Amino acid sequence: MKAKEIVFLILIIAGGIFLYYAQTGKLDVSFEFDGHFLFPLHHFKYEEYTQLQPPFPSRLQIINAHGSVEIRGSDEEKISISFQKKIWRRKEKQAKEVSDALKMSVQRDSDQLLITTNREDFRKRNFETSFVISLPKSMEVEVENSYGLAKVLNAGKTNITNPHGKVIASHIQGELIIKNSYEDVEVKNVQAGCRIESKHSSLYASDVGGKAEIVHAYGKVKLENISQEVKVDAAHSEVFGQNLGGASEIITSYEKIALYEVGPIKITCRHSPIEIDGAKEFVDITDNYSTVRVRNLQGNLLIDGRKLKIHAKKVVGQEISVASSYENIDLSDFSGKTIIKNSHGDIFLQPLPLTHPLEVKGEYANIQLSWPSGGKYPIEAKDKNGEIKWKLPVELSFHEENRFSTIKAFLEETGTPSIFLSTSYGTIWIGE
Repeated sequence: MKAKEIVFLILIIAGGIFLYYAQTGKLDVSFEFDGHFLFPLHHFKYEEYTQLQPPFPSRLQIINAHGSVEIRGSDEEKISISFQKKIWRRKEKQAKEVSDALKMSVQRDSDQLLITTNREDFRKRNFETSFVISLPKSMEVEVENSYGLAKVLNAGKTNITNPHGKVIASHIQGELIIKNSYEDVEVKNVQAGCRIESKHSSLYASDVGGKAEIVHAYGKVKLENISQEVKVDAAHSEVFGQNLGGASEIITSYEKIALYEVGPIKITCRHSPIEIDGAKEFVDITDNYSTVRVRNLQGNLLIDGRKLKIHAKKVVGQEISVASSYENIDLSDFSGKTIIKNSHGDIFLQPLPLTHPLEVKGEYANIQLSWPSGGKYPIEAKDKNGEIKWKLPVELSFHEENRFSTIKAFLEETGTPSIFLSTSYGTIWIGE
């Protein structure tokens, strides 16, 4: 490799690193060269206190950048503000000059109290500003921050926007809205609903009294103890849910979904392994190229997939509809009107005593049916270019013509659910 090519490659790598750090917030692209590459900078800290007296408007808005914001509600009818400045300069005198010029602004009108800084007045912004605020817990709060922690505890209706910064919100008495990126989100104890938008992060929300709407990408979503409706649109995100009392809808791809003790659930995904244990009313899944496991469902089961391996156990509902291809389907301890379709994969069935008809259609598929205990159900089985193995000690009728094999048994039974099995180029096995 020639020297020019090596230099060009280094520039490409350096440019990529620069863009990564700028995009993720690890680099403040507003810096300007002031010699600190040759002379190291030191950081100096300063703090100012302000206390405001009532009456207050119902809403507080704070706008900050490159620092943190922490707001705590209290029973006191006053607002206390700690304004903290962290300044990088070569000498303390230079830092003190910047600190004296860097001010907090408080603007009050009948509708809201606005707190911000004069950051934009500075050409060189090698500093961080942070706030710690105590206020009456009933106040509505809006936070606009970046590149630092945003934390709100024990407040009223809350709206937090914090790109490139972690968000913590707890004991929120009203609706909660959060938007952030590249850092984690933690939410606990929200009396009303919440909407959270985040990406490239881990998101945790628990004990939400209202609806929860999550828009996420590239990370993990964990939800616990949410009493009402849950909607999750989370591309390339792992999703975990437990004790979700309302209806849930999940959209994701390429990452695992695990749900425990949930209400009715609808899942639309691609290449996502799914595990559900304990659900009510219905489970509706559309997936492909992965594995689905469902246990302990008191309700209907609907699964539609391609190249989808399916395992279901202890499913009791009015309707069971399962379709896949090129992978096996395994159902045990199930009851309800059942329709199963599969091609190029085997089907294994161990039903409970039938309450509704059972219909199975396969192509290039083996079917293995363990006979429901204690019942005589009319059965018809057809196989093209395959064979049927009847292992029950009961007489049956057998017919073979034009590469089709057909058996029938218990046709004299009326008023009981029937069984129909059909496949091609495979074996149908029926036994105890």
